[in-house]
Amino acid sequence: MDDQKSNCDESDSEPTRESVRACALCNCVERSLHGQRELRHFGSTSELPTLQPTASQLPQPGNDELSSIGFADTICLSSLFDDSGCWVHHWCAMWSEGVQQKDDDGLENVDKAVISGTQRLCAYCKRLGATIRCHAEGCSTFYHFPCAAASGSFQSMKQLALLCPQHIDKAEELGEESWCAVCDSAGELTDLLFCTGCGLHYHAACLEIGATPIQRAGWQCPECKVCQTCQPGEDSKMLVCDACDKGYHTFCLQPAMDSLPTDPWKCRRCRVCMECGIRGLVLPGSAQWFDNYAVCEACQRQRTTVCGVCGKAAHPSVALQCCTLC
Repeated sequence: MDDQKSNCDESDSEPTRESVRACALCNCVERSLHGQRELRHFGSTSELPTLQPTASQLPQPGNDELSSIGFADTICLSSLFDDSGCWVHHWCAMWSEGVQQKDDDGLENVDKAVISGTQRLCAYCKRLGATIRCHAEGCSTFYHFPCAAASGSFQSMKQLALLCPQHIDKAEELGEESWCAVCDSAGELTDLLFCTGCGLHYHAACLEIGATPIQRAGWQCPECKVCQTCQPGEDSKMLVCDACDKGYHTFCLQPAMDSLPTDPWKCRRCRVCMECGIRGLVLPGSAQWFDNYAVCEACQRQRTTVCGVCGKAAHPSVALQCCTLC
């Protein structure tokens, strides 16, 4: 069984929490994989109320699990604001209810959105920080920006309007904006993927890819897809993860790859051992993976040195019989 060497897009070192800057709405760091664009600093326009402190911690770089978006508990505003304002991703701010764009391309009321988000649960992840409301009249459903896509909601970049899955049928009223860029029809609205780069929609079936929550969040169409490491950078040797559909340059991975692999490839974030449950981000970049990145190095070693019946290690003079399937 051929081994597959782990090639990751990040270094193994993690900075201290003090060096981490995270969005005050989605709680993801700047280099997130969910398409929120850059972190921007917004000033305060109102006096901040005082909330009780919490033990909730900000994420470390690379912590892009959908389950870690937002805040699990009531947050102390002092952890979200500095002396002059707060840091929020561009799209997290633009899509938030009550935020308005000024003539100079600036945004106002972002701080008010952050304050309101501390009291609102996301309909998808059930965590605080949700500020994007469903556009349907009378609907009080709110989402974080990454969770909106993960939930299968329809998003209109032209109108900065969201329709939750329950009201997604209203997207047809937007005409061509709800059409797939491949088949030029609305078709199955629940199958549409929203490109966070250009705002166009594509049926997953038309592209012959999946439409899982991790694929939907931060998805980029073939024309907009950039390397998640150097974004954007040199447009060559792009490797696309078979699980999340995110792109990486072979030379941006650590360790770098000399060429594009012929077999399906998974990025480090999407590798999970089906036997012990360990995730790729926990292991060093040099770790090896087997069975299409489904078995970690330690479990593979266990497979080849320990009897599957008695659970004992084989004597050096005894050859274990290996199953050709598992």
